[in-house]
Amino acid sequence: MKHVPVAADAASKSYYKYYEQGISGLTSEQEEIVRNSAMDSKEAVLLEDINKLLEPGMAYPASPGYCALPAGGAYVASNIPMPNVTREMLYWWFAWHGLDPLRYAIWDPEDHFGTQLDEAGKKIVLNPDIPLEQKTWGVTHHVSESVVTGMPPTPIDIFFMNPEKMGVDMEKIGTEGCEFIVIANSLADRKIPAVMMEVAKKIDGVMTYLCRWWFGYAIENGEIKKLIPDGVKIPEDFMKALIGHSLKEFSNLGKILPSVYAEEKDNW
Repeated sequence: MKHVPVAADAASKSYYKYYEQGISGLTSEQEEIVRNSAMDSKEAVLLEDINKLLEPGMAYPASPGYCALPAGGAYVASNIPMPNVTREMLYWWFAWHGLDPLRYAIWDPEDHFGTQLDEAGKKIVLNPDIPLEQKTWGVTHHVSESVVTGMPPTPIDIFFMNPEKMGVDMEKIGTEGCEFIVIANSLADRKIPAVMMEVAKKIDGVMTYLCRWWFGYAIENGEIKKLIPDGVKIPEDFMKALIGHSLKEFSNLGKILPSVYAEEKDNW
């Protein structure tokens, strides 16, 4: 597939090689997972129960899946093994990559068209007194990406939050059940709300990245707000495509992050 366009000076940057090497498509096993990803809503973790995702072991569903939620909106879940990745690498990546669109592109050279932080966000990320774990708190990533490879990109505003304000039990962060976490309210295409929560922990001894989305909702000061009108449904094709997209992009991140971190961790 064709790579996303990058700036004229991109080739001069040390990490351009990761853009050049491209990205693998889904494996046959992953394609089968996507085809069979419809799930029973009883397997969904509801927003009021998000701390269940921070318990040791796998949180439902064990395989990627999607469903409509009984109260409206939808739940989408994806799990990606990242055996060679550490919590430090992940926290660093979520701070580092937002500073340059090429860094976003190397994550998924076919689908990640761009990312931008405002000046306030840059100050947070570049402040050496703010711990890596907190460098997303209060920072908005304005990204542009294709959920389906080859389709026009969609603008997405990702409002990363202090997990405590999203109802997360802070005592669980840094434990066996939650080595890494980012959580955000988001707007896809500037209008489709969703809560996004991503957690990494070891499952059966392997670092595993858990992506969870609740479409039609936001959390403000710990209060869950349903923003999707009754009767409006999230298209199944979109949810299925999102699972495929997450498997593709995070599988690639798992491959490149150890070397990108080793080479660039001090280069902000």
